[in-house]
Amino acid sequence: MIEHVLDLGNQLKKELETSTDFVINSYEDLLIVGMGGSGVAGDVLKLVLNETTQINVEVRKTYGIPEVIANRRPKCLFISYSGNTEETVEAVKDAINNNLDWSVISSGGQLLDLATKHKRQFVKVPAGLQPRAAFGLMTKAVMHYVSSDIDGKYLKMCTQAGEYLNNALENDSKNNLLSQALKISKEISSKTSVIYGGTPLTYLVAQRWKTQINENAKSKAFVGYMPEVHHNEILSWEANKEDSKNNYQLLFLRSAEENSQISKRFELTKEIISDKVSISEIKNISSENIISNLFHLALIGDLVSVYMAENLEINPYDITAIEDLKKILKG
Repeated sequence: MIEHVLDLGNQLKKELETSTDFVINSYEDLLIVGMGGSGVAGDVLKLVLNETTQINVEVRKTYGIPEVIANRRPKCLFISYSGNTEETVEAVKDAINNNLDWSVISSGGQLLDLATKHKRQFVKVPAGLQPRAAFGLMTKAVMHYVSSDIDGKYLKMCTQAGEYLNNALENDSKNNLLSQALKISKEISSKTSVIYGGTPLTYLVAQRWKTQINENAKSKAFVGYMPEVHHNEILSWEANKEDSKNNYQLLFLRSAEENSQISKRFELTKEIISDKVSISEIKNISSENIISNLFHLALIGDLVSVYMAENLEINPYDITAIEDLKKILKG
């Protein structure tokens, strides 16, 4: 898995195959459907569109399209790396039945077959990876669907972000990304990770850290959003302090773009609960390229999860429980 993590930069730079005469018409309402390692790319597109447009964006991570959503007549984007994700395929069929405008991102499978059959726009990504290992490819793919991006600005930002990641890894003696990730993985060890973000971007990345730790290291992880955690979760560290210290690692994903009150809340949290739980703090870079900012933190988290797997002697590729569950569901 480490080779896929270190290849994130190249994934962001890769030119992807699209349907013939690929053009995305403008839209005011976008519904994105995707699960797991595919669905997170939808979260990235929502983040970008929320930062730059007035478009209403909803990311749905379950079966089908409810009637109340279909009645809005949104543009639909269906994302499944394999093309066979049960929940996403059902949603595509709902879009067809409701005669909605829709497109897909996939490496093949039923989604690509349906898109070809119904003459819908698609972006095809290279096959052969587990979905979570294709994060760079899937992010590059969703940037094709920024309808206002006539000049390809966001596709160029992906390429620039890829170059940034590659340069950072090539000059790691200066940036210390690998050693930082290894240190954090050892701090977590076999503990349960609790990851707090304080901006839309760092909260999105916190969720990526969680799922990577879940899947690669087969370890428990949870996320929180500052300041919401100060209205509830802050109290959870009061009980059984010894248990918390021994069994949990709190991770702060920090950003220069934080509201000043958010920054103050992070600092106060350290003062209030540092005697109850160990805290690691990870600072993000600050650049005008939102994709670079996102993938800097995401890369560290991916590395942490792979190093944790190595430390715990866990096979990061093993997804037997997920595959067994799929088989049981299919009867």
